[in-house]
Amino acid sequence: MKTLLEKLNNAPIVLIMIVGLALSVFLFYSMMKAAENGNVLMVILLAIAISIVSILISKVIKTYYMKSLI
Repeated sequence: MKTLLEKLNNAPIVLIMIVGLALSVFLFYSMMKAAENGNVLMVILLAIAISIVSILISKVIKTYYMKSLI
């Protein structure tokens, strides 16, 4: 069974970038709305979610370019 990174590595890189950008925009928007409401816990959780998404996208892009060099 393939892992999530192996499945993402087979997808086109432009599609991964668009999905990652859209997800990041939604998470940032949600974080700003939570900050306006004064919900500190949600702001922290959304910041962690944004960092997880960015780490995942950067790993996929790195693996894609390393695979293209071989």
